[in-house]
Amino acid sequence: MRRFIFVVFLLVVILIVPVYQDMTTIPYDIVIYGGGFAGCAAAHSAAWATSQKKVLLIVPESGEELGGLGTVGGQNFADIRYWQKQLVTAGSFERWFQELGQFYNTKQMSETIKNELGNYPNITILYGYDIKKVSKKGKMIKNLNLVPVGRDEKGYITWLKGRERISGVVFIDASDDGRLTRFSNVSLSVGRQDWPSRYLPEEETNGKWARQQAATLMFKVKGIKKPKEASQIGDLNFVQDVKGSWALVGGKETWQEDPVVNGFNKLYGSQGYAIKPINAAQDGAGSDQWWVNMLLVFNVDGRAHERDRNTKMFPEMRAGQKTVDQAWVDAKELLENPDFLRALRRFKVIDNNQMYGFGEVELVLDEKNKPKVGEIMYIRETAHVKSDEDIGEDIAAFDNEGKAKFALTTGEVKEAGANSLSGLDKENYLERVGLGYYMMDINAYMYEDIIQNGHYVWPVTGYLRPDWKETGGQQTNPVYLPYLMLKVDEVKNLLISGYAVSCSSFAWAEIRVLPNLSVLGDAAGVAAARAVLFNEQPAEFNGEQIQWVQGKLLEMGARLEKETLDD
Repeated sequence: MRRFIFVVFLLVVILIVPVYQDMTTIPYDIVIYGGGFAGCAAAHSAAWATSQKKVLLIVPESGEELGGLGTVGGQNFADIRYWQKQLVTAGSFERWFQELGQFYNTKQMSETIKNELGNYPNITILYGYDIKKVSKKGKMIKNLNLVPVGRDEKGYITWLKGRERISGVVFIDASDDGRLTRFSNVSLSVGRQDWPSRYLPEEETNGKWARQQAATLMFKVKGIKKPKEASQIGDLNFVQDVKGSWALVGGKETWQEDPVVNGFNKLYGSQGYAIKPINAAQDGAGSDQWWVNMLLVFNVDGRAHERDRNTKMFPEMRAGQKTVDQAWVDAKELLENPDFLRALRRFKVIDNNQMYGFGEVELVLDEKNKPKVGEIMYIRETAHVKSDEDIGEDIAAFDNEGKAKFALTTGEVKEAGANSLSGLDKENYLERVGLGYYMMDINAYMYEDIIQNGHYVWPVTGYLRPDWKETGGQQTNPVYLPYLMLKVDEVKNLLISGYAVSCSSFAWAEIRVLPNLSVLGDAAGVAAARAVLFNEQPAEFNGEQIQWVQGKLLEMGARLEKETLDD
């Protein structure tokens, strides 16, 4: 028996160990995980700031496209908010915005970013690989084991044959699911885990589990009827950007009152789906095809992927929760249900005997005669890094009750000042690495959130957080984004520019949009460049290093000041 066990052990050693021991480790200076706007901005700023250092951008989506949610995900409606008639989110996002506009063709955006990064010979892009294992030594990441991925016949993203092992000096997690951060065993607050318990349903009040904001599967339609000029027609608002591309928002009255739409939501709400008011953008000027953001998918854990099931990195999930893969497959199948298109076509207005809106739309079909959808789910929230530092108490009434500390608090966003001398965010001024600005836009967490007192309501922020509404509602000023948001005390050579940044869940309601993530990407890339140039650790940056980062950001076109040039 002992001899048999020894032989089995020897076979395991022969067959398995050489696979890892003989694998060549490819060295890089800066390794960025995530091919979305945050990751591409980080790659650009890092390569620009340190042209002699090797930068690797790992794109976990299959196919050779850059931009993540903003391209392959179909979210081509840039969520911007002007302040004093100016675009606050400068830097990389402003370059892309000026070239392609607010409502853009997703292929053109991907190519624009790819061409931009192609100008830097020190950038290598690895498409279609995901992290299988993170190797650390103490508080330092040393290696990443990467395996190629692709979509199988079920529609799940699965592991393919092959492997790569890469090393790095500094790593950046620019992902939506915080995978690099999670695999590095960093403490995280999931979803709205930090909310005051009085605003949570009973099953979330123990602090052990919390929901994440609803996901969306973007889909394409054709046949939207629009006016000749930008205008408000009934409850439909048609707008056009400077590049000539159109967008359509609205339909709230239809959504609240139409019996067909109501019937759809009542029937499918219990299954975890709901149609929301219209948010649609033309796929570039002149196109008859539009990307549509209207299908909410509840109970999705944005951290959970089928390829990780039965491993220690698969998150503990509650009954009824879905992985990202299952949500993608199920939502795509729902689009084929005649009930969906029937409800969608109710979003129309008749004006002077002319129909506008969705009355005659058709779903765009792919090469398999299936609805054309985003290749990745629109995940709105996953997890957030908790800060170990004493950042002081957030004195606003809508604080997180001290359950977790974050570098960017709810109060700092809600009560951001008009300049460096006012507001709760003034303490961030000396270490600012950018400005964040949008609405505090919480999406629903479950179907019941969109029904209040028997009536459908949208938006839901004021209903889910009445303390926010009682203190004035929407914030009026941008917020200083501190360097502390990016760093991780538990891993000294890791920076974050994606969803896992140190930010309270309610503050995330503003920060989560792509322009703000691009700002964080710029900052993380420049900080990584500083670290490799001077042989420093990002977690140990002090005033001198941060001032260097600020100087480089200004040089590359970022905006760090609220005061206008006229002040």
